[in-house]
Amino acid sequence: MMSSLRALWRRSRSSRQLRPLLEAVDRLWWARAIRRADLVDLDLVAAQSVRRSSRAAIRAYVRGGFRTGLTLNPLLQERLVSGQLSDVGRVPALYAYLVNDRNRVELSVNWDARALACAELHPSDDPLSAVWQAAKQGRSVQLSGVNVPGDVLRARTTAAAALSRGTEPVALSSAFDRDMVALVRIGVAEDASDALRIAAELSEGDIGVVLALGANADQWVSAALLQLRLPQIHLVRDDTDVIRTVTAACRADAVLIVRSPEAEITADGLRQLAATAAHGVIAGPLWLDADTGTIVSAGTVSRSGVSYDLLRGHPPEDAANLDTSLAVPFLRSPTFAMRIGATSSVVRTDVPTRAPASTAEADVSPRPDSSIDVAKLLSPTSFAVQSWSAEGPVLVRRRRDVELPTGERVPSLRWAIKTAAPAGPRGEWWGDTHFARGVADALRRLGQEVVVDAYPARQRPSSHLDDVTLALRGPEPIHAARGAFSILWVISHPDEITVAEIEAYDEVFAASTLWAKHATRVFDRPVRPLLQCTDAHRFHPSSVTERSGLLFVGTARGIPRPSVIEPLKAGIPVAVYGPDWTGWIPAASIRATGVPNAELPGMYERASAVLNDHWPAMRAAGFVSNRLFDVVGAGGRAISDEVSGIHELFEGAVLTYDTIPELLEILRSDLDEVFPPEDTLKRISARIREEHSFDARAHHLLRSVLTSRVGTG
Repeated sequence: MMSSLRALWRRSRSSRQLRPLLEAVDRLWWARAIRRADLVDLDLVAAQSVRRSSRAAIRAYVRGGFRTGLTLNPLLQERLVSGQLSDVGRVPALYAYLVNDRNRVELSVNWDARALACAELHPSDDPLSAVWQAAKQGRSVQLSGVNVPGDVLRARTTAAAALSRGTEPVALSSAFDRDMVALVRIGVAEDASDALRIAAELSEGDIGVVLALGANADQWVSAALLQLRLPQIHLVRDDTDVIRTVTAACRADAVLIVRSPEAEITADGLRQLAATAAHGVIAGPLWLDADTGTIVSAGTVSRSGVSYDLLRGHPPEDAANLDTSLAVPFLRSPTFAMRIGATSSVVRTDVPTRAPASTAEADVSPRPDSSIDVAKLLSPTSFAVQSWSAEGPVLVRRRRDVELPTGERVPSLRWAIKTAAPAGPRGEWWGDTHFARGVADALRRLGQEVVVDAYPARQRPSSHLDDVTLALRGPEPIHAARGAFSILWVISHPDEITVAEIEAYDEVFAASTLWAKHATRVFDRPVRPLLQCTDAHRFHPSSVTERSGLLFVGTARGIPRPSVIEPLKAGIPVAVYGPDWTGWIPAASIRATGVPNAELPGMYERASAVLNDHWPAMRAAGFVSNRLFDVVGAGGRAISDEVSGIHELFEGAVLTYDTIPELLEILRSDLDEVFPPEDTLKRISARIREEHSFDARAHHLLRSVLTSRVGTG
């Protein structure tokens, strides 16, 4: 009942008439919960130029201050907390924390609330309230193993909040007598957690660290807490002269490391740049656009005094065969490491860094060298320089043939697999991303050159180099590319396919035999069945001797998914792994927000059964979930809602239900009795891995393209 009401409330927010009223009700509800928790630090809010009143501070916070860096309590990082809970960016993190399982939320990079909850508190206690009360009373607070008096903590964080409002430079307290110094710049709107972790990790070695911050009180407060436990870290205000300021404080022979705002790079990646820079050069990463995932710059080359970013607009796979330390005339990347005074530049193509393409450039590079041989730089790749234009070198692919395992020689074509997934970390939650990689790896085993494009890169400027485009049709339409043989593979959302979309493709496949027949009639063109599949190199049995527990892996989708909700309502335990489940099911059932892909096969095999369900449109059209192929390929057992074709595909390895009572009846039975014996499951698994693997699909796709005589000239 509560799940249905939450879903109705969420849907109502999309109504233009109801939205303002519901948003006002939301703000009142948020304020009420926060006020009752008694967590507002009045000194802290006053330092942020907010009236020294709990009500005034909470009102400013819920009316949008939580989005702009206003912080009410020094022990909670807004962006870190909101990223772990549902309704990211819409709901204030402090409120979201208060209404969820507080013992499972990471509150700050500076203290471990979850460990405290497990070790010292009663399960019903609130870690934030407990530590905050100790700080208010002047008692010591433990920051990652360092005891800090509560009055010191409050004074330092209040001072930091005041600094966030200023504009005057914050001077470095001392010069650095270190071989290496790292300047970690934090974007004013970014989640500072990764940057703070990087700063902590680098400072615990023999690297001096400077944190540069903008006008965001939440970030300054968190940085001040970090400085309390790691006093060797320096805090400064970020501005256009910050690199010059820090450089002036370094030794003349030091290596300076710069992490640019919003850059997605690890401490280890920065150390790799520094190790290269130590040889007397400026070392930059392979710079990828945070929005599209395509290359912004693999170094900058020049011709006739005009500079161009190497491989700009290309997928990152195109840099894979370049030298890992690529000498280039100069760099544009705002993340870099340099030996102070260095004049030559190197790109570490094996150190990718995602950052906004609009990031301001660091003026630390030497003049362009017009004598650079771009053709030689690109010689390890399949590209050759045909000519030059105003945009830079015009590239073409060098053609070659490869030999298949059968002895047949075929052309090595360039395939671009297009997905509806976003670029970067968010795309890692999408099954489409991993499905695309599985297809790509299988095609590469056939000697093909393959790149994978996230949805924002579907029309990247280097698409003219592609021989074949394979669009994996998910929740968003992907238009057929011009100049390449285009294949549409409908793997989900069949109800959204239109005539205009489908008629532009040279070949159309669908992951449903039933829908392929239907679409052939409706669209008056051949639509061939090509079912989803599994990666047989990863999903295979490992001779597990005992199975236990029901398992579900996947997102909540913002709906009450019956395969999870109904068993839990009936008192049947289910271990749930996936994001966005908070508020839908009991917190104790949420084991983690995700699972590393490498661990999935073993989890599937060890579970008593893996639960699965389908979108209504996919179920009606006969689209069988990719997860079922993975589970059975791994030697596991699954229980799913009924979809046409499941019994023929998986025999008894997947049990199906039409109604919730049927599902519950299966779950309450002896699963070892209702599923086939182990030797039968192994036989079914072997057949799935042979007939429905990515390798089998790649053979089929390649044969389809070759039959159409594309790219053989």
